[in-house]
Amino acid sequence: MAIISRTPVRISFGGGGTDLASYYEKYGGLVVSAAINKYFYTILELRDDDRIQLISSDLQLNQTVKDFYDLKFGEGFDIPTAVIKHFNIQRGMNLFLASEVPPGTGLGSSGALAVNTVNILNHLERKEMGKKEIAETAYSIGFNDLKLPIGKQDEYASAFGGVNFIRFEKDNVKVEPLKLSNETRKRMEEDILLFFTGRTRESSQILTVQNRLCREDDSRTIEILHILKKLGEKMKNAVEKGDLGHFGELMHESWMKKKDLVIGITNENIDRAYNTALIHGAAGGKILGAGGGGYMLLYCDQEKQKNVRKALQDRGFKELDLKFDMKGTTILGEW
Repeated sequence: MAIISRTPVRISFGGGGTDLASYYEKYGGLVVSAAINKYFYTILELRDDDRIQLISSDLQLNQTVKDFYDLKFGEGFDIPTAVIKHFNIQRGMNLFLASEVPPGTGLGSSGALAVNTVNILNHLERKEMGKKEIAETAYSIGFNDLKLPIGKQDEYASAFGGVNFIRFEKDNVKVEPLKLSNETRKRMEEDILLFFTGRTRESSQILTVQNRLCREDDSRTIEILHILKKLGEKMKNAVEKGDLGHFGELMHESWMKKKDLVIGITNENIDRAYNTALIHGAAGGKILGAGGGGYMLLYCDQEKQKNVRKALQDRGFKELDLKFDMKGTTILGEW
């Protein structure tokens, strides 16, 4: 038997950072985000023996162990290994992993990998988990089992799909699809630009510092996160009213605040490129994920996009076309 699962990565417009437990358990958090049509794929094939083979096309890694009990961490497959151990699946399998985007680019690929692996093993075991349980399980494995300094937004965005306003409370998460007209959704897809800065980054250092500052109730950090949360609420209202020009301006205001949150979120190359985009017509934008590199998200009216594209391409930035994904994590087939 073989199964194939597909899970989207995400872009986040506002509220990022308030999805960390160190913040939302005290104050409540929220994000405005969208799943996009760039995917993580997992193919699972059952074997006739007890061996487990893990293959990553992105990392060009291959690991084979004799059985479930021989699975180890630190070999480049920590997330799928942790998911297999969570489900306690003691049978042989080949697990092939592939993504349309590289890791470390701010699109939530690690969260998508966790969700995708949970989804495919849930299907294998006929657990009938809903999308919320899949998201929560994927997050728990990363946060509790692997001790990663992660927030919750990636797992929920990837599991549910769509364009959402996601609230994080101490004991609950609420996913509210944004009330978008067809015209607004189409305009958003047309006016959002995504450029790769040419540099990947390791988010754990930035998130570890932010987590520590939140746990210590650092007044400056908490105040910035409060502001980012309020701006996220304003973004939701602007989008639902179809006021996308204001939405772009709010993204700019949010980025100006977020980049002062922790050292390393931005750098000279990012600031110059972002200012270049503004000069050539972008209304606002941000670096996705924890910052430091990866993808730059911009909101720009169509008539100004040609100049923005040329200016950033001249700096060596490569554009990634996108549409919204409305399905979330999905089993594509079983045979």
